[in-house]
Amino acid sequence: MDTPVAYGCTVNRELSWLAFNQRVLEEAALPSRPPLDRLTFLGIFLSNLDEFFRVRVGSLIDQCAVEPPPIDDKTGWTPAQQLAAAVREADALTDRAGEVAEAIRAALAAKGVALERPEALDGPRAAAMARFHKEELKPLLSPLVIDAHHPFPFIRDREAVVVSRLGRRTLGVIPLGSLPRFKVFSDAAGHWALRTADVVRFFARKLYGHRQADESIVCRVTRNADLTVEEREGEGDFRGAMREFLRRRKRLAPVRVQFAPAPSPELGALLRERLALPAGVEPRAQTAPLDPTLAFGLAKALPPELARALSAEPRRPVHVAWAQGAIAERVRERDRLLHFPFESITPFVRLLEQAADDPRVTAIRITLYRLAANSRIAQALARAAENGKDVLCVLELRARFDEESNINYAEMLQEAGCTVIYGLPGYKVHAKVCLILYGDGGQEPRALTQIGTGNYNEKTAAQYTDLSYLTTDPAIGRDAIRLFRALCLGEPEVRTERLWVAPATFLPRLLAQLDEEIAEARAGRPAQAFLKVNSLNNRPLIHKLIEASQAGVDLTLHVRGICCVRPGIPGKTDRLTVHSVVGDHLEHTRLLCFGAPGRERLFIGSGDFLNRNLNRRVEVYTPILDPACRADLLEVIRILRADTAKARVMAPDGTYALPAPSPKALSSQDALRARYADLNAKPVPPPGGARPGLLARLLARLAGR
Repeated sequence: MDTPVAYGCTVNRELSWLAFNQRVLEEAALPSRPPLDRLTFLGIFLSNLDEFFRVRVGSLIDQCAVEPPPIDDKTGWTPAQQLAAAVREADALTDRAGEVAEAIRAALAAKGVALERPEALDGPRAAAMARFHKEELKPLLSPLVIDAHHPFPFIRDREAVVVSRLGRRTLGVIPLGSLPRFKVFSDAAGHWALRTADVVRFFARKLYGHRQADESIVCRVTRNADLTVEEREGEGDFRGAMREFLRRRKRLAPVRVQFAPAPSPELGALLRERLALPAGVEPRAQTAPLDPTLAFGLAKALPPELARALSAEPRRPVHVAWAQGAIAERVRERDRLLHFPFESITPFVRLLEQAADDPRVTAIRITLYRLAANSRIAQALARAAENGKDVLCVLELRARFDEESNINYAEMLQEAGCTVIYGLPGYKVHAKVCLILYGDGGQEPRALTQIGTGNYNEKTAAQYTDLSYLTTDPAIGRDAIRLFRALCLGEPEVRTERLWVAPATFLPRLLAQLDEEIAEARAGRPAQAFLKVNSLNNRPLIHKLIEASQAGVDLTLHVRGICCVRPGIPGKTDRLTVHSVVGDHLEHTRLLCFGAPGRERLFIGSGDFLNRNLNRRVEVYTPILDPACRADLLEVIRILRADTAKARVMAPDGTYALPAPSPKALSSQDALRARYADLNAKPVPPPGGARPGLLARLLARLAGR
């Protein structure tokens, strides 16, 4: 299919991502949510927008300098056209966020928590603010006068400063540094909070001695983070090269400048000149909060009983009923599937902890991308190495914004005796694979393999929806051994029986599955596919989806974020629907199902349908062969299809809408939470029971097609 022919079926990646963040903002706007939950969603929106400017806008600004400019294959736009459209949409969303912030502010005030503005205070609260400034802030402030003899200071990424106009060409700058971003007060009337930057701005006129401050504003700078470490820089010391990479990234050019309140034209012009902003970056005043700090921190700063009253009931993972005793023995009975955050990640953590002390375990292999702080998983791996196990950790140092944490973990694991490698030149290792080898006296060690859709991270496992598959299938174990051998040799391509491994076999096998459904449809038989991922922009896949729709395949896509294919285009995508669930948990599961009822082929894995995942990363998908695990996933798919509360539906023009409100509306996340609570409350069946031989072999043949 020619690129221009498909333009009418595709959406620009940047605008599709902004549409996702709009869906997050819509959750913050819902009056039905408790106020602190709404504030958290607003914080997520603001944090997401920070990352969008740091990465995507930064990349577009860099592309604008390339000759000839690269052309977007979804719209035919130049980088400059994409940048203008993205910034225009981001500005509109920021304006809407200001309205949502005011609504949340009113909802909190009605419950006795006031987000105050310095100008509005009088009486005892004004006096308390003045004491806060005089006693806690003023001693730590270092006002600077910026004129012809004093250069403008460097403003770090996402750092706010208070800027004052002291004359025609003179500025005053007060860095806020590591000051707390806000403070919560209590008095007889209730609880109230002030942002530190607003307080410093309010009193700034008193900090410059005899100089007159004509106006003062808060200025926040966001810097480009789209910097790639050069592989040659790491020859001999990749970890050292990453430390240098992080240092350089902190000083990249600004990609966004935010003001609150709006400066005068004179002050705005002075700041633009002093900040040396690149083309395409226009400072902008906003009423929405400049950063997400208060949104994420207010609940912890309030009295616990009040915070609970202003939040939804906590949703904790349930204890997994089958995970008793030796976890490896339960997996040997039959394959097991964990579904986070409805079920706890503890069984997997315990599996590693037990393996660390099990004398039968000879080796552990694992890919690590983002680890939690104080990770029990990392501690278990370190203990296994200290106990003499052969532990290999493929730790990706280039996990964006987790680089420093991963460098620290690499040092800890190496000190414990683990072998640590840092991925592959030119390819990030994003796969989620753990292999435990047991030497039970046979010629070859037995393998227990875990393959997941999410990181080995205890914190995010309680927040993100993810799947984790535990199996002793010998073919999958052999494939995992081949994968880790290839990673040790620095080879991105690996030949496998069962596993799909990007970059070599993931996309070809994905397209082959769709081709099988296309053949079924053209033969007049029912054909369908259900694809749940986080993002989709790969053009060969989009072409295949259009071909499948034209052939008569029913296609249901659940894509949380970026989705660059438009449904409902007559003659092209009219048999394709796109849904996006934004709910209490971040949708992160990658789950694929091909085939009409009775002949489903099921797969889970680590990779989205983005060009980077398919071409520039090591990703792994596995077939799900165990009958009980398959039944579980088919029920999950049924529930996802039935979501009439949180599954927004994409229209042919690329916009999304929630289903019409209904008392009987079903939230898939609520339904899954209730389902797993019920399943894990039931008695655990007695151990034993052989794997169904004939059915398993049949399913294996289907999965290998």
